[in-house]
Amino acid sequence: MPLKAAMRRANRRVFLAQALGAAVAAGCTTSCKNSAAGGGTVFANARRTGALRVGIANEKPYGYIDANGTLQGALVELLKAILAPYGITHVHAQIADFNALVPSLLANRIDVVGAGMFIRASRCGSIAFSDPVSRIGGSFLVKKGNPKNLHRLGDVTRQPTVKIGTQPGVDQQQEVVRSGVTPEQIVLFSKDTEALAGLQAGRVDSIYFPSLEVNGLLATSGDAGLERADPFEQPLGSDGKSIYHYQAFGLRKEDTDLLAAINRSIATLLASGRLLRILGAFGYTQSDMPSAGIGAAEICSEPEAG
Repeated sequence: MPLKAAMRRANRRVFLAQALGAAVAAGCTTSCKNSAAGGGTVFANARRTGALRVGIANEKPYGYIDANGTLQGALVELLKAILAPYGITHVHAQIADFNALVPSLLANRIDVVGAGMFIRASRCGSIAFSDPVSRIGGSFLVKKGNPKNLHRLGDVTRQPTVKIGTQPGVDQQQEVVRSGVTPEQIVLFSKDTEALAGLQAGRVDSIYFPSLEVNGLLATSGDAGLERADPFEQPLGSDGKSIYHYQAFGLRKEDTDLLAAINRSIATLLASGRLLRILGAFGYTQSDMPSAGIGAAEICSEPEAG
């Protein structure tokens, strides 16, 4: 291609890219300030319309659409109870891959992340979190009899031929990497149900997810050839303590009134025991409850475990 023609084409690409960027920025100027119709805050408009948009990853037990097309899930039911005192009685779900939920929130496609997301310092830089609603550890799902004798991440690192599956963007992926498991041993699946199928097909020797998610996969599959690894030793953080994670709702940082309202309801539900009753229907136990008084700000300020 002649030099002048190539330069004209390159300049045109630059111009188009700049124009697209300007259009996106202009769109955000108008829609990101008023992320719900009506010109008020997201919370004010939700109270006026009685509805709010929640992002889910279509995964049990957190938020999913059942066979009848009905929205279900522990975090969905909890969010309904949290919002009800403010007259917000309709929760509209939008499904996205787990690692697309934060971008969807920031792009104003949803108002709250309700997918069992953990509070992490790295996420706290981009979004706000409610105070925690649970404290969760991880677990292995393995073939019956646990043929590779896997009870901790260290059991994977000492067996180079063992393969472990998890999901991109979840905390278990980071824990696997930090434990010293080699990239060749890690198989990433876009969904937990795909990881389950990978285990059943023998593509991996174990899959690693939050314990509640593992319980749900085991119950849903009805596969007598699978079991939870028991016992299972939680990985340790740099402080030598077992790593647990705190689930919470994710919001945009500017939605401060919505965040304050959600936190008020969480405190009330936790103190009354109703929070446990709601989540208990989905397999949560008293040991999964956060301590009263621990807030997102405190968790965000702590170094990430690893």
